[in-house]
Amino acid sequence: MLNAKISLISKIKSKNSVIGIIGLGYVGLELAITIAKNKYQIYGFDKNLKKIEILKNGKSPINTINSKSIKFLNKNNLFHTNKINYILQCDIIIICLPTPLKKNNSPDVSYLNDCYNSISPYLRENQMIILESTVYPGATKELFEKKISKRFKIGKNFYICFSPERISPGKKLSYEYRQIPKIISGRTKECVNNVSVFYKRIFETVHTCKTIEIAEFTKLYENAFRAVNIAFVNQMKIICDKIGINISEVVRAASTKPFGFTPFNSGPGVGGHCIPIDPMFITHVAKKFKVNSNFIELARKVNLETTNWIIKKIKNKIKKGKSILILGVAYKKNIDDYRESPAIKIIDQLKKDYKVKFYDPFISKVSINLKDLYSIKKLLYKNLINFSAVVIVTDHDNIDYKKIIKYSKIIFDTRNILDSNLSKKIISC
Repeated sequence: MLNAKISLISKIKSKNSVIGIIGLGYVGLELAITIAKNKYQIYGFDKNLKKIEILKNGKSPINTINSKSIKFLNKNNLFHTNKINYILQCDIIIICLPTPLKKNNSPDVSYLNDCYNSISPYLRENQMIILESTVYPGATKELFEKKISKRFKIGKNFYICFSPERISPGKKLSYEYRQIPKIISGRTKECVNNVSVFYKRIFETVHTCKTIEIAEFTKLYENAFRAVNIAFVNQMKIICDKIGINISEVVRAASTKPFGFTPFNSGPGVGGHCIPIDPMFITHVAKKFKVNSNFIELARKVNLETTNWIIKKIKNKIKKGKSILILGVAYKKNIDDYRESPAIKIIDQLKKDYKVKFYDPFISKVSINLKDLYSIKKLLYKNLINFSAVVIVTDHDNIDYKKIIKYSKIIFDTRNILDSNLSKKIISC
């Protein structure tokens, strides 16, 4: 039975509040597991029926989350997909849906709009919505708050909050997810109090932003910082290559400075659901307010040009018609996600002139221009001699790079993980 007379904050403290998580991807699933460890009941919502079935069978649909965690989650928690009416049972609704870019590089908030339309009939008093999806400043107000405020009194009988996700899939960290400082914000003092009490029971450190808009921009700023610095080191790589200097050695030497320097590594470009996308949300807002964002736009241009530069370098070295193996298509190492990966563009361009195959231990199939391309099932190192070149695009840890060097004819190392002094066959790029 629902009891609106009991305050939300009391339910949170007594752990009687029911948590609904919409979107069970990298963010939502990790968050669900972390919350479940604190003994809250969770309803998970996802439109992907295949994913729901995998979860119900106690398996993980994501390689960076082990099945043991899913089995733990299933003991006390329930996953639904088409029963959106269970939102009525939820005291806290956490939205972890993707916000990609449209073709014109403006934010695509269709997932969030569809989400609101789906849950709207089941919203009630004494609930709290926490948006964790990456959005432009003002989006929480525009997409949720304005609509909800027509039915409820924000801060009185309904609570609106924003808390950007901070997760790095595949990266081996010396700390747990709950130890990553959690940014929180709310529209009113009461909203902040509720989200603060909740997340302080989940995360070790909570930082409160004065406004939702500050929190929204903070997420964009963090990833724009990375995008700009990656673009800088990528451009320096191209300059160093012309001079005959290895950029990795330069970065390694500069990293010995104990102050005023943060190391960033060069690569084949940028990929994923954050770095190539989030900075463009700033550009979107800048255009809206007629402010310049040239720095961000230039960084995006440089990172795209870096991928083209690598393709050109391969074509200058390898004759048309030859066989090329792409090693790794994930946007970063040790994950099974190839969204926005530079590898896709590299494959798409090279297959026009070469016989291209790829191997990725985490990804069995990629779709390029509506056509499926399948990974080599098993990497037989001795067979590398059959390829005119091997291109390291993603530096997964479970690859034997000594054997890559031993059996390959030519290696294009876009991640600069190999010492080019070891062999003349290694081409850093």
